[in-house]
Amino acid sequence: MAEITFISNKTRKETSRYLFVIIFAVITWILQVSILNRIILFDTAPNLMLITTVFFGLIAGPLNGTISGIIISFLSASILYDHIFYFSYPLIGLCAGLLTKNLFSDELLFFILLTFLFAFPFELFNGWQYSLINPVNITHRIIEVGFGTAVLNLIISPFFYLIMNFITKKLKLR
Repeated sequence: MAEITFISNKTRKETSRYLFVIIFAVITWILQVSILNRIILFDTAPNLMLITTVFFGLIAGPLNGTISGIIISFLSASILYDHIFYFSYPLIGLCAGLLTKNLFSDELLFFILLTFLFAFPFELFNGWQYSLINPVNITHRIIEVGFGTAVLNLIISPFFYLIMNFITKKLKLR
């Protein structure tokens, strides 16, 4: 007699992918808060959370990119000092997911380009959202913080991609 199961192999793989995205989003947030905020260049710190959101959006699709962005925004809003749920992380995960990897032959180069380019609208949107509650100079934020974040993300993103590509292939999530 054939065994009846509620979870197929496809569902099991999707569940493990979602679980990996959630767990790695939490790990990324912990690394950002504990270690990477101490590495300061151009008066800014690299944004590993943005890089992670772009990676999961590009590699795993728009839903996983959005889930990663929601988890990171939730952790940043509830635990950090500003208590603002930044909508830019889920939006960037969604946008990166909509730009599928099938459109470009070099996935690494496209990932590096996206992490650089998404830093500017990210800082613009976060600055606008933050300015609703607190006074902030948005042009200063885009020019100094946005450019610094973009350059640091440009430096870190190839290493992040190679490590994450290795991990996702070993776990057979790609």
